[in-house]
Amino acid sequence: MGVEYRHFLIVDDPAWTPHADTAARVDAVLRRWLLVDKVEQCLDLTGGALNPIDAADLSSIKAGAGVAVVYAGIAGEPVMRIAGASLYNDIDPRDRYTMRTSLVLGDDFRIPWSSDGVWFELISPPTIAGQPIAANESDDEPGPDLLYERSFPSEGASPPVVKVHVQDGAKENIAWDHIQGYWRAALVIDFGKDLPSFCGGIQALPARDFVTDMADAFRSRLVEIGEFY
Repeated sequence: MGVEYRHFLIVDDPAWTPHADTAARVDAVLRRWLLVDKVEQCLDLTGGALNPIDAADLSSIKAGAGVAVVYAGIAGEPVMRIAGASLYNDIDPRDRYTMRTSLVLGDDFRIPWSSDGVWFELISPPTIAGQPIAANESDDEPGPDLLYERSFPSEGASPPVVKVHVQDGAKENIAWDHIQGYWRAALVIDFGKDLPSFCGGIQALPARDFVTDMADAFRSRLVEIGEFY
């Protein structure tokens, strides 16, 4: 098995909701940086389901409660350009790779999946008129990366209250001072076993221009979270 790593760029604004062109804007940045080539699948996440939808034209996608655009992984210099050197000195830049890149966005509140270093405790779910609402549930399998596992409808609801716990050994790695503990949009770059060297220090992408471009695409400040799995 071995250790694998993925990197989240999360919209951390509780008032944020997607625009009609958000998916297309993010896609344009990913392609400009040569970080993606083809879309593997596009999923409607409404109600916690994973229903395939047509991904031929991202400009026509309506995020609604939630959609996921999953891109195939790529290899070579573009990975080096955004992630910097490998944790392993003997890796040729041409052999660098990503497993997949996923864009998830919509109106639903999503609780990040917890890792050994950072975990997210749901103190109280979203409420409507003071009454807690149930999480989305589906008979669908959550998928290999568990990005869609914990979500709540947001229409008419106050946001959830989430406590973020950081293990002592992981405090030197976090690239943020405060996060909400839930999100409505994230870009997730899965490096698999191709561990970038930055994941052993402050877990922020070395390519700061890429992060700036992505923040512009989302029209929001982004928070970066690294996760070993």
